[in-house]
Amino acid sequence: MWTPAEKKFLKSLNTPHKIQRYLDDLIYNPDNSACSPRYVMMTGDGHCFEGGLLAAAALELQGHRPLMVDLVAHNDDHHVLAVYKTKTGWGSISKSNTTLLRGREPFHKSIRELVMSYFPFYFNTKGHLSLEAYSAPINLNRFNHWNWRTSDEDLEEMGMSFNDLPHFTIASKRTLTKLPKVKDQLLEACFLGADQNGLYQA
Repeated sequence: MWTPAEKKFLKSLNTPHKIQRYLDDLIYNPDNSACSPRYVMMTGDGHCFEGGLLAAAALELQGHRPLMVDLVAHNDDHHVLAVYKTKTGWGSISKSNTTLLRGREPFHKSIRELVMSYFPFYFNTKGHLSLEAYSAPINLNRFNHWNWRTSDEDLEEMGMSFNDLPHFTIASKRTLTKLPKVKDQLLEACFLGADQNGLYQA
């Protein structure tokens, strides 16, 4: 489990804002392999799944369940959110290679409402809107056999297994292809500072 130093550090990330700031400061990892939060803290880099695991682990130490929502995209990268619920609603924390798919404040009445806040800003490098479906919150305790908090092993297969879970459709592929492209200004703002090696090549 956690070392005393790891637990102290994670407990210092004692608000969603602090967790999000930490994820924002991580160097983006363009590799497909997935490390546990222990190794993200050691290396200082991570992609969306790795950041999501770390956020879920930090939220867990605040008394939240370690929950993730899986986002499925058409002709684009999939994404995950670490989600949490407060008295005011659902919020999210997220590591992203873009500027617009990061965390959301906890003012959403449902997971669908939270997910839909991402829809206008979820598009590929050609500007095509791409968010197709989302999962219900996934309790990561069901994956404890992966030792996902501190494992030395590659957790990519754990993340890939999310594809086998039920998802709720937002828009069909056909519908998405008929939607207009986003404006150039929004496209530029979204990918400002992105690691080009980590972007889906649409």
